[in-house]
Formats: sequence, structure tokens, C-alpha cells
Amino acid sequence: ALTSYQSKSGFRNIRNSTDPDFLRRRNIYAFDFGQMPNVSGFSTEGIPFTSKSELFSVGVADRMSFLDERVQLTLGVRHQEVKTISINATTGASTVGYDKSALSPSAALLVKVLPQLAVYGSAIQGLSAGSTAPATAANAGEVLAPIKTKQFELGAKYDFGRFAATAALFQIARPSTYTNPVSNIFAANGEQRNRGLELGVFGEASRGLRLMGGMTYMEATLRDQLIASNNGNQATGVPKFIARLGAEVDVTAVPGLTFTALLNHAGKRYATADNRLSLSSYTTLNAGARYATRLAGHDLTLRASVNNLTNKAYWGGSWGGSGDSGLSGGLGAPRTFLLSASVDL
Repeated sequence: ALTSYQSKSGFRNIRNSTDPDFLRRRNIYAFDFGQMPNVSGFSTEGIPFTSKSELFSVGVADRMSFLDERVQLTLGVRHQEVKTISINATTGASTVGYDKSALSPSAALLVKVLPQLAVYGSAIQGLSAGSTAPATAANAGEVLAPIKTKQFELGAKYDFGRFAATAALFQIARPSTYTNPVSNIFAANGEQRNRGLELGVFGEASRGLRLMGGMTYMEATLRDQLIASNNGNQATGVPKFIARLGAEVDVTAVPGLTFTALLNHAGKRYATADNRLSLSSYTTLNAGARYATRLAGHDLTLRASVNNLTNKAYWGGSWGGSGDSGLSGGLGAPRTFLLSASVDL
């Protein structure tokens, strides 16, 4: 497999935090954004880039089967190259912050214990572009070295015929990047280790009723942090518990008509590395219907849905598990109506 990926990012402040109305305009209970900021001095080319990343990889893998394919071993290796460039937003001058390559091995073993039961284990390493220092850091705009991750997983799948269930234990370790509160330098200042259990079910519970659901319990633990009191805390932006349950019901009285529903739940998420501030858990419900028919000799599908049917107010995200403090992501989408149609020509 051969892959190539490029990304660019940039930022520009449009409001001075010394604005006397700045705090008033941040009040989430009474939004007042004031007058539009003066953007007359902005370049017609838009927001300037402050960083650029280039990723290139070549991978090979081979699967070997034994004992009438009851045992399958997959081995692979990927050669990855990562290049990060920091760009001065004012002068346009660029500096290569990192330009190296690495080999990332992977292995997976699957054993069919019974015709209906399979167990597996896997180990893989990954390499991704490093984070960019925020505007508030002393090294603003600096692109950090690529992040190396290690992932291990043990799991099982049981096939009941019309229904199947899966279970998996996993661990993912990666550096946690945030701003040093003393030096104000953004860097990899510790590790985030994610350990968890994932359960899933899918299939046709009865004729015309299909279910798909799952849950994940995860401990995203901060380790080797600069602030020792944060060690053992849950990483920001990562709920310990998430769950999803979806259902589809065919209406036998109206061939081609199907009702759908999707229930999503996310547990409490911490917004600060010291776990003193958190975002409440929330549950949302989506509901809809689709109708499949033929029109003038072509297959036609009509869809209608309502996301967040109960109009639940919730915060959609947080810092994203970087170990730092802060909030982002904004309010979750309110009740939203969607209509669509597709036709096979």
C-alpha cells in the first residue's frame, strides 16, 4: 500500500483580549459578539499558513493460514516519512522542524477456536504529525516532532447466526503535549495511556428488526507529567464511558419503508488536566425513515431524519485529550431536520 498526505494550518487573532467588552462577549448565557472586527488589513489571500505537514508511507503485509485456515497470522511493516515545516505568518519564512523516517511493524494472530468463535490479538505502531504550538505559547507556531503510538488489542467474536457479538481489550500509549505552565513552552511533557474494554453487537434480532450497538469503557491516564499531582488523572476530552444503540425496523404493511433510530451517550469529560473542571454527560437521539422504490425504471431512495430529536443542549467537545487545560468544540448541534434523495441512473 502507498499513501501520501499533506496538511496546512494557520491562525490569526482578530480581537484584542484587552477589549473592555471581551469578557462580556464571552458570556455563554447571553451571547453578545458586538461589532464585527476590523479585517481591512487582512491579506486577500486569507489566513496565512503557520505550519505544514507532509506524510508519506509504503507498507507491505502478508497473511499466512494454517490448520485449514483455523489459524491466521498477519505480519506487516510500514516505512513512514514525516516532514513538518514551521512558517512565519508575517515574513513567510519557513523552517524545517522535523524530517525523518521510521519503520512501523505490525502483527496479528487470529484463531478460530470453534466455527462460531474466533479470538485474536494484534500489536501495531503508528507515526503521525506532531502538534503545533498554540498562539499563547512562547514557541507559538512551532511544529513538534511526530508522535509515535503503540497499540495492543485482544479480542473475540462469536457468531450466533443472525446475530454476532464482539469484545476487545486494548491499550494505546502516546505522548501528551501541552504548554509548560512555568516556561510557557508547548512540548511533549508526559504520556497518555488509554486502556479500555469495547463491546459490540450487531445483526437481525428478528425478521425486519436490525440492531447495532456497542459501548466502550476507557481509562485515559496521564503519566509522567510535569505537574506530578496530575499523574493518574483522566486525560481531558476523553469520557470514560460511551455507548451507542441503533435500530432499523421495516414496515411490512408498506414495502420499502424503514424507520431508523440512533441513541448516543457520552460520559463526563474533564476539561482540565487537574480534573477540577468537567463537562456533563449527555445523551442524544436521532430518528428518521427511508423509503426505497423504483421510479421510471430506476432505484430511488428518499430519506428524512431528525438529529437530536429532543433538542438536548450539550457541549460538543473539549481540548481533545492533549493533557492541557481549556475548552473547545462549542455547543452541540440543536434539533436538525435533514431530507435527501438518491437515484441509481
